[in-house]
Amino acid sequence: MAKKQDYRKKKRTESKSRSSNPPSTSISSTSLQQQLKKYRGVAASTSAPPPFQWRSDERSALGSSNNFLTPQNDPKSFERCVKSSYAGFYHDGPDDLPSSLHRDFDSSFEGMESGGLFLYDTVQPGKKRLTRTSVTRTLVGDPGSTYKYLGLRLFSHPWIDVDANGNAIPESLSRPIGHTLKSLGYSSQTTSALITMGRINSDLIKRSKSKLDKHVAPNVHPPGLVGSADFNLTLVNRMESTLEKRDLKLESTYGMGKISVGWHRDSGLKDFSTIAVYQSLKGISPISSSSMNTKKTKKNQQTNIHEDVWSVALRAMDGGAGGALSTVPPLLVPLQSGTLYFMLDDFNHNHEHAVIAGSSGIRYSSTHRVAREGTGTWQYIRDKVQAFFDSAAEFDLKRGSFIGNDNTSGRKLKDKLVAHVRALQTIMTEIEFEWIRQWYVQGKRHADLHPYWHGPIEILCDSFCKLERMTMDLCGLLQNESESKTNSCLSENLFDVLIESFAERSKQRSLWKERYRDPIFRTLKEDERPFSCPCLDRDDERRYGGDLQSDGARVPDDLEGLIEKVREYRSAFVSRDAVIDSGSKSSKKRKASSMTKREQKRVASNWERLKSKLGSKS
Repeated sequence: MAKKQDYRKKKRTESKSRSSNPPSTSISSTSLQQQLKKYRGVAASTSAPPPFQWRSDERSALGSSNNFLTPQNDPKSFERCVKSSYAGFYHDGPDDLPSSLHRDFDSSFEGMESGGLFLYDTVQPGKKRLTRTSVTRTLVGDPGSTYKYLGLRLFSHPWIDVDANGNAIPESLSRPIGHTLKSLGYSSQTTSALITMGRINSDLIKRSKSKLDKHVAPNVHPPGLVGSADFNLTLVNRMESTLEKRDLKLESTYGMGKISVGWHRDSGLKDFSTIAVYQSLKGISPISSSSMNTKKTKKNQQTNIHEDVWSVALRAMDGGAGGALSTVPPLLVPLQSGTLYFMLDDFNHNHEHAVIAGSSGIRYSSTHRVAREGTGTWQYIRDKVQAFFDSAAEFDLKRGSFIGNDNTSGRKLKDKLVAHVRALQTIMTEIEFEWIRQWYVQGKRHADLHPYWHGPIEILCDSFCKLERMTMDLCGLLQNESESKTNSCLSENLFDVLIESFAERSKQRSLWKERYRDPIFRTLKEDERPFSCPCLDRDDERRYGGDLQSDGARVPDDLEGLIEKVREYRSAFVSRDAVIDSGSKSSKKRKASSMTKREQKRVASNWERLKSKLGSKS
């Protein structure tokens, strides 16, 4: 049965101070996220859940060996703790859901399994050495959506038909349904699985909004202002039991058993957004509702049921950025196959969850989320690249001039060119490290399984090469100007933008080279290892060899040499006309003129601090 508890009413002084007259039940024309931020804050400022008030006879229920509550060892304490300190967590049992929903989930999971969509992820937690996830997973969602976690960008499979530009086609306009996915290369069974998941998602949106309206909306300030449940993707996990996967680590903090998914708060989501999770267990004996919810009479059944049953673990955190609360006991919630559970509104802000593995079977779970679209969709990066190329039509970087009539003053022309070059370098960095390298690092098998992304990745690679040629045209221009100062549109800032952009890209390339050298890749199959990208991993024949003006010159992989060249051109541009009594330029001035303005300011600041220290000692 669904959990019956009231969502605790938040009492945040910061919310009250933001507005003395907040809206009551209606949302104004400003966006939902703006309203939430204005009246309820953000994830990082969310207050901690209230402490759990133990009754005098309750602590003994935990026993000497358990550090957490379950519905079996003390049902009353468990229910009270959920109501007081885990408000926002609800679950519907299998009998509370229509049989058609169970069938659709099972059909979708089976189709994804047969299509080989479930893959291990090689992630980089905390920018440390790479590690392999203990579960396999796949991402399904709105066409062009991605989800980035632990340094890895997951590329989604679309759950609806798409047009030639990668955009969604409404189901009412797509006949027959799924034909565009098949034309991309998805099999009939995989296509059916993806389309089915899209329909399930629509159903879960309605169910989640109903839960929000009932349990959260009346009890928040202002009333009715709740987060989104318009799920735009789902992360589908496949987990093996402790019997099948012997290397699962123990949950060492509370002694809950072997852990499939460690403690975490879901990242990359819109603040206050709901998460809905459906789980299906395969290959185990079914557990009836009565056996899961009836109080056990044998002591070993009370204390050891968690060692055999797939469970969700929950713990309260000290607000949006704090650690685990010692004043609230963790919970271990054994859930049946076919259970749908919800983490409503701000639950993900101040709670963490984990998955404790059962002793048998396979657990499939579909975690429906409201990801921040922002910079993480194909549509975003596609439109950004196209907008840049449209604006580039008025610039001729080979000559450092503007095409057509421009009556702008000289200073503004210089600033305009600098802004254009900065945008050029910024988008190159974004394409390389947020998209192209993220795609090719995941291997050929991953690429083969994601046919939707073949076209977008090819377009991004082609765009990167065009941007690279623009960059080399500009470098050739700077080389010319260092020898013959004739262009009135150039400025020191132009050199600085290139030096700083190249330095940042060089730093990120070094980090990626370290990532490629990680020994974990040697343990993987050949088609799971990073593979060559045609626009990044190429031989040196057509790369820069010293002449920046040669036809077909391309930006080198190692940018340090190019940075030094641009510094030389900057120095010549700035100090060529300086008259020195000796007839030669001072090496000190030459060095200074090769530095960017930021670097010069930093050196000057360091010198002033040094003088101040020396003065204080004297």
